[in-house]
Amino acid sequence: MQYRKLVFTLLLAAPLALMASGPFDDHSKAGPDGPYVLYRGQKIVVKSVELRDTQAVAKVQVYDQKTIITLQCQGPDPEDEFSFQLKTAFQSEPTRYNQPARMLVLSDIEGNFKAFKTMLLGAGVIDKRFKWTFGDGHLVLVGDFFDRGTNVTECLWLIYKLESEAEAAGGKVHFILGNHEIMNLQGTAQYARKKYLENAHIMGETYIRLYDNNSELGRWLRTKNAVELIGDYVFCHGGISPELAQSTLTLETINNLSRQNLGKRLEDITNPDAQLLFDMKKGIFWFRNAAKNTMDVADINTILDFAQAKRMVVGHTLQPDITAHYGGKVICIDLYHEENMRQGFMKTLWIEDGAAYTLDSNREKSSVFNVTFYQKSPTPASAGAGKN
Repeated sequence: MQYRKLVFTLLLAAPLALMASGPFDDHSKAGPDGPYVLYRGQKIVVKSVELRDTQAVAKVQVYDQKTIITLQCQGPDPEDEFSFQLKTAFQSEPTRYNQPARMLVLSDIEGNFKAFKTMLLGAGVIDKRFKWTFGDGHLVLVGDFFDRGTNVTECLWLIYKLESEAEAAGGKVHFILGNHEIMNLQGTAQYARKKYLENAHIMGETYIRLYDNNSELGRWLRTKNAVELIGDYVFCHGGISPELAQSTLTLETINNLSRQNLGKRLEDITNPDAQLLFDMKKGIFWFRNAAKNTMDVADINTILDFAQAKRMVVGHTLQPDITAHYGGKVICIDLYHEENMRQGFMKTLWIEDGAAYTLDSNREKSSVFNVTFYQKSPTPASAGAGKN
């Protein structure tokens, strides 16, 4: 009988997994937030929530012309303030890119602005004034910047701001959608903190309207991709399932179908290919089996052939460290950011000249952790043969 022996200890992950599986205890309440840019007829309405004495109140500004609008965003700490200009137009992102010399790859920040800032500063992507300092490098964000945290809006506006600055410097910010972006665009707020629901009420809005087609953030998010091929690496939040790889879709078709159906409830998606794409087990935003290391290498090879890639990078499924499965063909980057921050650091994936490393917020680079299985046949003669 064949068996597999896992050469990896989960002692570190065990207490964290227990902690992560507990109930979501939310004591947040209405407080500083915004801005939210909303299109109402010929007017642009900018709403935010601020504290006056100890009471959360709405602030509303109305503009006629988008091109003159410069806005401020305040993060959790006094020094976390930055300004940005609204974009004059949106266009859908390309699906394929050449391999850049440097990529910082990060996922599942989930509204943790301090963690996001710590990693970007540590990697030299931004300076203390939140300005892009990464030159022609690429910042790849692999989904789930919504929910669980209390600084989602600040994270989104910082990404929005850095996009323009990166382009001007010859670099690029890639924001690939995750399942929590999908849920929030659908109006599903089960993982959103109470702060955001209460703030929406104070501003006289329903939560879904903050990210619909008549909002700046909603329009911007609807230009984003579900999957991108950058050099030899394919990036998506959950993973490409065997069922998706066996379809007749291309990466470009996946992104077009995703954009066409963003904001729709699952029951309202009627196209069979789109149903597969958004499926909560097999869909690209939700698939977990590759990250769980439970698939056959043959299926992984089929997926990479489909994507025309050598490696797939995914978030969505928590790992104790940046981890490579299947001989380095799948790299998993969803880490316990909150716990790491309590210990005083952040870390994520760094790709340099096509090679993958772990990079921490002290700019220390190390090898990606590989999980290896030894496969043995039932006969002594072949025992210990070959690693997979």
